[in-house]
Amino acid sequence: MGKFFLDDTFLARWVSGDLSAEELEAFKKSSDYNKFNKINEAAEKLKAPTYNKQDVFSKLQERLEVEKANKKTEKHIMPKWVYGAAAILVIVFGIFYFLNLKSHYKTGFGEQLAITLPDNSKVQLNANSQVDFNSKLWSNNREVKLVGEAFFDVEKGSTFKVCTDIGVVEVLGTEFNVIARPNFFEIQCYEGRVKVKGIDVNEAAVLTEGKAFRIVNGTIEEWTFSNKNASWLLGESTFTNTPLFQVIKTFENQFNVTFNASKIDINQKFTGGFTHKNLKLALTTVFETMNISYVIKDKNKIMLVNKGH
Repeated sequence: MGKFFLDDTFLARWVSGDLSAEELEAFKKSSDYNKFNKINEAAEKLKAPTYNKQDVFSKLQERLEVEKANKKTEKHIMPKWVYGAAAILVIVFGIFYFLNLKSHYKTGFGEQLAITLPDNSKVQLNANSQVDFNSKLWSNNREVKLVGEAFFDVEKGSTFKVCTDIGVVEVLGTEFNVIARPNFFEIQCYEGRVKVKGIDVNEAAVLTEGKAFRIVNGTIEEWTFSNKNASWLLGESTFTNTPLFQVIKTFENQFNVTFNASKIDINQKFTGGFTHKNLKLALTTVFETMNISYVIKDKNKIMLVNKGH
């Protein structure tokens, strides 16, 4: 085991399945493999205890550093505590990797990303958004954390949750779109049935096909719609009585621009849409209808002013 233990990450990489074929084969041939394999199998059956991971890792690291120093003068002696520390390391990293391993996906400005979840549910991630989920525990916990906007096509099965900082969406199997931005939470149901509950708003709603739900600065709104797909999947953002600050945020995410909107009312409502293919056309489409002038500065900075000022 000595040559393996020289690598502090070896056991963690073994537990998480990240060893190379050569490393794994050599490890299996070692006299220590069966001992650590039994420990790992037992670790996978354990329920995660309450503990401070940072403290555990720090203490183990301190002991490993001491061991490295000792090896300089006692190269042929393996202290008995090493096997105990290694066993603890396997259990700690086993719990960490198998119970806390997250899959993380993120898009940049103007990007979209298609994601297939472990149960073949589909997520289409809109610009400047991210999702996280635990792939190791997916069969028992179908839950994703969303920041930004995404369209979900969920396979039927156990409860599927989309968690955001403002609210939670629960479904069994359906198609729906979620937007989760600061002070703005919106859900549109395109198929099936969706349950929505705000975190700070003590009210829940059940949405069916063509129903929408929104929380803006703590205020709840509901309405109906007729389109069959989220428009942004087709290259256009559309809005229904949406505060202008959310429209502006969508512009920024799609075109990688910034706005100076200090001279206008960003809470006024907008109904309509804009294309993702042409910035000037999109700006004209939205702001001309609202009697707002725009000036593009330095390619990606835009000043908004009410006409007549």
